[in-house]
Amino acid sequence: MIGTAAALMAMTSASALAEASANIAFATDYRFRGISQTDKDFAIQGGFDYAWDSGFYIGTWASNVDNFSPAPDGTGGAQAELDFYGGYAAELTDTLSFDISALYYYYPGASTQNGAADIDYVEYVPSITYSDDNLSATLSLAYSDDFYAESGDALYYGADFEFPLAEYLTLGAHAGYQTIDDNEQWGTPDYADWSISLGTSMFGLDWSVAYIDTDLNESECFGGSDLCDATAVGTVSKSF
Repeated sequence: MIGTAAALMAMTSASALAEASANIAFATDYRFRGISQTDKDFAIQGGFDYAWDSGFYIGTWASNVDNFSPAPDGTGGAQAELDFYGGYAAELTDTLSFDISALYYYYPGASTQNGAADIDYVEYVPSITYSDDNLSATLSLAYSDDFYAESGDALYYGADFEFPLAEYLTLGAHAGYQTIDDNEQWGTPDYADWSISLGTSMFGLDWSVAYIDTDLNESECFGGSDLCDATAVGTVSKSF
C-alpha cells in the first residue's frame, strides 16, 4: 500500500556527502495499514528526503485525506496528512541492513473543539532488511505511546517482501498486525492487514497495482464503515 512507513523501509544511506530526493504519486486510494484514508477516493501524494553518507536522513511526506476530525457542526476537519521524519540507516553486511526512525503524523485543520481528541501522533520504527538478487525482505515494528485520537499505546508489526519476476516486473507482498490500547477510542479491534502487488517501470514512471484487505468486517470498522473492505489500488509514481 501507499504510505510513509513503506517509503522509510526502502531507504538506505546516501552514497554522496549529502543527497536530496523527491517523489510524487497518484493513487486510486490511500490505504494505510489496510484502511482507506480518503474514503476510497483518489490520493495525490509527494515527499522530499535529504540523506547524508553517515546514514542519517530527514524527510517529509504529504497526502490528501478525507475530512479527519471535523468540528461538531460538521465544518472544517483535516484534508491533508503531513508527515515529518528522521532516522538512521546502515548496512551490516552485503545483504543485511537496518533502519531506525521517528515519524510525526500531523493533520492540519483537525478540530479539538468540545474536548475532541488530538489526532496527531508520533511513532518510532526500527526495521531490518535482507536483500539479494532474488529477494528483499523487511521486518519492522512501529510503536506509539499515544496513537491516533489519544487511543494509547499502539504497536504495528510489519513484514514486507519483494521478488523480481522478470527484468521489469516485481511481485510484492505485505502482512501486518495492529494493536491499540484503547480500541473503543480508536474505532476498531486489533486487526491484521495484508496485500499483494505487481510493479513495473515504463515511460520513466513506476506503476503498481495492489490487492489490499483486512480481517475487519463492517461492524468492526469504525461503527459500520466500508473503509476496511478489500480493494484494488493502482498507483503511478515518479522519483527524482
